[in-house]
Amino acid sequence: MAALPPMDQDPTLLAVDAAISARGNAEPPRPYLGMSELGRPCERALWYSFHWCTPARFDAAVLKRFEDGHRGEELQAERLRLVMGVELHTLDPRTGNQFGFADLGGHLRGHMDGAIHGLLQAPATWHVWEHKQTDEKKQASLVKAKIAQGEKAALASWDAIYYAQAILYMDYAGMSRHYLTCATPGGRHTVSVRTDAHPSVARTLRDKARRVITSPVPPARLSERPDWYQCQWCPHRDLCHLGGTPAVPQVNCRTCAHATPELDGDGRWSCARYNLNLPVDIQRRGSECAAHVFIPDLLPWKAVDADEETGSIRYSGHHGEMVNGPGGWSSPEIALQPMLFADAAAKRGQDAVTAQVAA
Repeated sequence: MAALPPMDQDPTLLAVDAAISARGNAEPPRPYLGMSELGRPCERALWYSFHWCTPARFDAAVLKRFEDGHRGEELQAERLRLVMGVELHTLDPRTGNQFGFADLGGHLRGHMDGAIHGLLQAPATWHVWEHKQTDEKKQASLVKAKIAQGEKAALASWDAIYYAQAILYMDYAGMSRHYLTCATPGGRHTVSVRTDAHPSVARTLRDKARRVITSPVPPARLSERPDWYQCQWCPHRDLCHLGGTPAVPQVNCRTCAHATPELDGDGRWSCARYNLNLPVDIQRRGSECAAHVFIPDLLPWKAVDADEETGSIRYSGHHGEMVNGPGGWSSPEIALQPMLFADAAAKRGQDAVTAQVAA
């Protein structure tokens, strides 16, 4: 009798994982800079995400962890409500929707898990409530941080991203305390940590968000080394460090030199080329616009000139020259075939040299 295939090679389960990946990666990028991400150390990576430069690619294992986190939040809310005297709101009573905050013209947004009152350790104080689902190792490190740093300082030393999220949510909600519950997969074991508000840190984070949102070019790199530990797993690594094969961003309005995020509306973007506003659905279809030209700093070549009449940008590099826009290479051509562009640019440079010699 033939040997059975390994358990992890079950074709049905492999198909399930493929379907999970396809579904999860089909989600479009969100149109705002999230407060849940602002604690990340690299402003350049935040800028790339805000400008939809690199498509999100998650495998099934990561997407399952996301799903576990969403379901764990519902389970933990149900459990907290079992305690007499605890009042937990996961929806804003005024709107019937999740508690949400917006700032900087709607380009900075956050959605907190809930507001809780009646905690036995602080029954008179309202707290912002957030739930996280982590593996056992990360949860254990939170426990160690509470022991070593004290409860009120533990969150900041445990996870800078979660801490920034907590600080911003407290500031926008007008609350002075934050209550984070952290459970292992399936909600089998839960620990908590309470954190105090810190208005000056909230201001610093808002200033950071403003820099990311308003910068016309990518901010400085966190490290100039592509092998830096925080860069190795960054989804924007190839685009950021421009090593090896030319890396180019996605084609949409947010990677176009003509588009600008405005601070006077509800997440408004404008197009200088056509003097109009850009709704989110139009922004996503930027590849259909013949006038799209990449923000020069997103390409691995040096911009040397711009044609105001056509909106095109001319580049120079060790392979020769290239025009991005009307009269030259379209952005989709560059994005889909970066090596073809490199080869063609090299040929153009070679032809120019040959012509000069012949002359």
